[in-house]
Amino acid sequence: MKRSLTALTLALGLCAAASAQAQTTEITFWTWYLSPKFDPYIKDTIAAFEKANPTIKVKWFDKQASMVQDFVASVNLGNAPDVVNLNIDETAKAAQNGFLRPVDALTSPATLKATYYPQSLKNFTVNGKVYGYPWYGSLNEGVLLYNPDLLKQAGVSAPKNMTEMLNLVKTIKDKTGAYAWVPALKDPGGASFMGYFFSDGLAVYDAAGKAAFNSPAHVALLQRYVDLFKGGYLPEDALRKEAFQLATELYPQNKVAMIVGGPQALNRIKDTNPGLYAKTVVTTAPLGKAGVQTGTSMGLVIPTASKQAAAAAKFAAFFANNANQVAFAKIVPIIPTTSAAQNDPFFKTSSADPIAKATSLVGASGRFINPGFKTPGNSDDLYKNFSDNIEAALLGKKTAKAALDDTVTYWNANMSK
Repeated sequence: MKRSLTALTLALGLCAAASAQAQTTEITFWTWYLSPKFDPYIKDTIAAFEKANPTIKVKWFDKQASMVQDFVASVNLGNAPDVVNLNIDETAKAAQNGFLRPVDALTSPATLKATYYPQSLKNFTVNGKVYGYPWYGSLNEGVLLYNPDLLKQAGVSAPKNMTEMLNLVKTIKDKTGAYAWVPALKDPGGASFMGYFFSDGLAVYDAAGKAAFNSPAHVALLQRYVDLFKGGYLPEDALRKEAFQLATELYPQNKVAMIVGGPQALNRIKDTNPGLYAKTVVTTAPLGKAGVQTGTSMGLVIPTASKQAAAAAKFAAFFANNANQVAFAKIVPIIPTTSAAQNDPFFKTSSADPIAKATSLVGASGRFINPGFKTPGNSDDLYKNFSDNIEAALLGKKTAKAALDDTVTYWNANMSK
């Protein structure tokens, strides 16, 4: 009898184990450029999710330069990951191509609205549907950080707005030899200069949704940058490198006096020139005539091809919740996109340390993250055309007016919904 009971118990145990194993759901998660620096944070957050959800297991992969190509290939091959980290532009493109599930069909719209800033959700909305859980973000203007020695040598004070900034460019270069700052003139995959139009209150589209950024005011603003570039007052490398990368290379060498951007620039300065980092002054960013910030954020999306959409949505919502975004902000100066973050004590502390001060200035500013214009359909081609025409104007191959006229004509002929 005892042997029979033992055998029965063992059999029941094996059945239970097999049943538990059969009920386990495995999902795959792709991040973008986060490993190895943030491995502990990512792994700890995954472990916390799995502990709270023991029937869901997460396999994490970090993608880097090949992220977008790998994602598109995985969709075409039918083995797409379940949760993917994409930015606003790539989310819009993937949604327009039918690659993504609307997340407001997986998580209630009421919960999304209670968790995230309205603009954060709007950034990931395509044709009325939300396609991404807003994750960490950044502000293009963010803060102003500057080398006080160079500004003193030039005899100027920190600019309070972009009009003052543009007026200081020649003085700083002429008196110190350093560039005043590195504006975002051209980037390989976006249309960063378009943000200057938004900052000055100049519309990108008209009421009918057509490109309309070639008014006299748009032309005059571009012409201002063209004149400075031709005069040697803006670095030529700004046509070959992203502004953030170039600015964080030149500032530690005392070749740039100011950086307008997110607190993350300070990490690089601290690593490469600790002495300059220690005396760098951080203050509020100079804004354009509209008095608005521009910025971008990452999101977590669920591909249409995911076979575990419910589990994937549960994981994505957990990873992008307020507690986990604030925890991430304590490791690196990202800006949470959750509305509760604005009341977090972490962002209300005062400090003389540049990174801590910058974080306190912008960390609770997720509500201002806004690219400034809706991602157009066929954005890869349109952004390239825009960047090529901006470059042509800066190099004197076209007038500012011809460059913008040509771009608007191209956009309106090739923009898809």
